Amino acid sequence: MLKVEFHAHTNYLQPNEGKMSPKELIDTVKSMGYEAMAITEHYDKRSKLSEYRKDPLKTYHDFKDYAKEKGLLLIPGVEVQLKEGEVLLINFEGDVREYSTVKDLDKVPKSTLVAAAHPFFVLNKKCVGSVLEENIDRFDAIEYSYFYTKHINLNDKAVELAKKYKKPLIATSDVHRKLQLNRNYTLVDSKKDISSIISAVRNNKIEIITRPLSPYLFAKIGALTCMCGVSKVLRTTF
Repeated sequence: MLKVEFHAHTNYLQPNEGKMSPKELIDTVKSMGYEAMAITEHYDKRSKLSEYRKDPLKTYHDFKDYAKEKGLLLIPGVEVQLKEGEVLLINFEGDVREYSTVKDLDKVPKSTLVAAAHPFFVLNKKCVGSVLEENIDRFDAIEYSYFYTKHINLNDKAVELAKKYKKPLIATSDVHRKLQLNRNYTLVDSKKDISSIISAVRNNKIEIITRPLSPYLFAKIGALTCMCGVSKVLRTTF
């Protein structure tokens, strides 16, 4: 079983989105026993901030050889902001500018895994949950987010839909900071190559490992996330 992270960000293209450089992230996940990781930088062509309109795959291309030297399989990916919400495109190397709405997901290459990112986090307007069920056939998987506690878990609806439509759940860390890692990840029964990993997820040959955040960590990460959101607004406005 391969330990895999499917949702990670760095500060390489978008300084506000991560506290780790690509090399720091690669070194950290490798030290924690991960075998593969998708770096999924943000892309939002409607953003007023130029960094969110940069090629999100640049991080992958610039650091895939470094990851290989370290023994980590790096997977190309992007977290794209569609009109309806954010979607993870894992093993994606196309032109992300072609994707504006959920219906555009019909154009995604068959080799790409399409996952609904944190779909039911109601405090986040970037979530695709409100249209997920009616578009369920456009998605290969649903994300089980790390951001929950024993008493507050907005993943419940994601679990319900995954069971109803027999869609795999992938546990991720949505990495922006080191403290988010190694609590929520996916074990994949697969060979250590990208196509085998994608196929295994589609066939639900996976196991999710997840444990809730403590109230302290939940509050701390929530506060840090809000601060990042305020920073984006300020940089957009002024």
